[in-house]
Amino acid sequence: MKNLGFDGRKFLTDEEWKCYLRRLPVRYIKKKKDAACCICGLPGGPGKPLENAHKIPFAVGIRKYKLTPDYLDGDDNIVTAHRGVCNKKCELSHEKILELINKNPGQ
Repeated sequence: MKNLGFDGRKFLTDEEWKCYLRRLPVRYIKKKKDAACCICGLPGGPGKPLENAHKIPFAVGIRKYKLTPDYLDGDDNIVTAHRGVCNKKCELSHEKILELINKNPGQ
């Protein structure tokens, strides 16, 4: 069965949100990783692999901001960073999250 998605919506309906508060959805990041970390600029290597990082943390985006999984896994919210410290540095503050969410308010 194919995922239906959220028709480009940024925000969950109240019913969807209540469901995801019980159990978070699975992440499906399609964006390919860049060749270097967006924080330190270095490539990945042994013990420091590159990974997709959420600027708005996935669980926070669902629980606090009622954002759809599609939006959270979308290109506007995903960057490439080293696992651990660099990944954590990608996370936005509450104010920056609101700026990103309101960047294209029509969605």
